[in-house]
Amino acid sequence: MPAPIQDNAALFLDIDGTLLDIAPQPHLVEIPPDLPKTLAALRSRLNGAVAFISGRPLSEIDQFFPGQFPAAAEHGATVRDGQGAIHHITQRPADYSHWLKTLTEAAARMPGTLIEQKTVGIVIHYRQAPQYAQDIKVLAESLIAASGPNTILLPAHMAYELRPTGASKASALTWLMNHPPFATRTPIFIGDDTTDEPAIALANDLGGLGLHVHRDFSNGPDAVRRWLGEGSSK
Repeated sequence: MPAPIQDNAALFLDIDGTLLDIAPQPHLVEIPPDLPKTLAALRSRLNGAVAFISGRPLSEIDQFFPGQFPAAAEHGATVRDGQGAIHHITQRPADYSHWLKTLTEAAARMPGTLIEQKTVGIVIHYRQAPQYAQDIKVLAESLIAASGPNTILLPAHMAYELRPTGASKASALTWLMNHPPFATRTPIFIGDDTTDEPAIALANDLGGLGLHVHRDFSNGPDAVRRWLGEGSSK
């Protein structure tokens, strides 16, 4: 278990697979009853320096955790700062509609796959149809290749996300650390996925803690929640 959260920390949290257990489909996640209270207590203890850095859209983050926490949504494409102002870091790609049509048609031929629309990106999930993993990868790569250098394919847990370049969880961490209430504090970032690795490394480079759920906690998201709960009561 990592060391206790210090008073000068700035806490940055991924959501799926970190705070919440992975669900078969994104809308089926369950919010543990005590978690919102724990996060609110940490926010108070750290003078507001608690933020989500997630692939989720901002509307879903707010649905899960009311109170308009600072947040970097959709891998940093949209950021809400500590004063509640929203900043759009990247825009929807020109090929978004083509991606959506092509992926939706493909998903209809692959039972068990799921299309998730975000503001600037599209995700195709295959958790319930792993036999299509290679077909989906090839299709997603071809769409990105045809869309040019301003788009990128992000592999995730049993999914691929097509999105614009220009934002990442690491760039979101940098942005937030340059603004109050996070500036001058020591960052702690917790994530679990390949898309979290650059932010984990950056938090360490900044003299803080970059934590991986499965490397640094003994029991996955449940252990993360217990560690946060202990920190909320200091």
